[in-house]
Amino acid sequence: MERKDRLMSLDALRGFDMFFISGGSGIVASLCAALGCGDCWLAQQMHHVPWAGLAHHDTIFPLFLFLAGVSWPFSHASQVAKGLSSLAIHLKVVRRMLVLAALGMSIGGLLKFDPPFRVPSVLGQIGLSWGIAAIVFMHVRRPLVRGLVIAALLAGYWAFMAFTGAPDAPAGADLYSKQWNIVSWLDRTLMPNYIYVKGVYDPESLFCVPAGTALAMLGMTAGSILRLDAWKPSRRAAALLGLSFATLVAGLFFVFVLGMPVVKALWTSSFVLVAAAYSFAMLALFYWIVDVKGWRRWSFYFRVIGMNSIAVYMMMAIGIVGAFSGFLFNGIVGQFADPWKGVAGNVAHQLAAWTLLYVLYRNKAFLRV
Repeated sequence: MERKDRLMSLDALRGFDMFFISGGSGIVASLCAALGCGDCWLAQQMHHVPWAGLAHHDTIFPLFLFLAGVSWPFSHASQVAKGLSSLAIHLKVVRRMLVLAALGMSIGGLLKFDPPFRVPSVLGQIGLSWGIAAIVFMHVRRPLVRGLVIAALLAGYWAFMAFTGAPDAPAGADLYSKQWNIVSWLDRTLMPNYIYVKGVYDPESLFCVPAGTALAMLGMTAGSILRLDAWKPSRRAAALLGLSFATLVAGLFFVFVLGMPVVKALWTSSFVLVAAAYSFAMLALFYWIVDVKGWRRWSFYFRVIGMNSIAVYMMMAIGIVGAFSGFLFNGIVGQFADPWKGVAGNVAHQLAAWTLLYVLYRNKAFLRV
């Protein structure tokens, strides 16, 4: 079902990432509650932090975008090897950007033909950030210059937030707060009817795209390392770990020296760098286990999810998984008493999602955009 030359660690890690939004986080949180520790550290990791800070749930989206970046050097090299022209590759990138943005807006209510619908979206931000990063990657070929572009994006985004702020912010206001940051103010001013969270801020703001582009480019840096045939696999894994440490140090510099908190809703530069540190480390771990050591059987469950990640996201968003889970498992789940009923329901939801994806996998049906 899978090409022998396929980097299976990417599919496994992408599937591990998507596992948590297809029922995995609910399983962990409800299990903690059933065991009487519903507010413990592990349970808290299954939810976004209210604003500043970082929980595991905050790493899901950036890891997915990072992995989209990792895949691009492989995809680009494959397209070049097939003889596609530069124009054709650029058009494919633009098409993917537009398709992802359209899918995101369809989830936000575009097809209801009843404005306002939501313009920003998870898929839209992935499409725009990845697309811009892919085009930069094709035109900026020297690794050092690419690094400088990443640094410029993150430093520029920090300066944009640190020295502007909402024009109506009072003296001494926290320019990274929900109310007074410049990104949310621009959203409220330019798209007042489309704000996602209580009309105050949008966690997928279009103005966060520069930060997302930097993260996608960091993923492309990782992908470029994994394509270095002259390097031994152990050296590639070590390089990924080294970049994990470097981005963590850079993120802490933004936090403690430049005063920029880790805020996922704003995609602050510090958040991007800390999320990148996590992403580099997880990629190094999965690459070492799955592709270097060849321990793959355990990862099959995750690979089925990871090979159709956009499909499972769409099926979750439009309710297919929920309906299928109810059809298959409502009777069984109903036999459980609280608090284990919640655990059973979340397990059923995840199994329903995986079953649908396995059917697609067996039929070699993969949603590509």
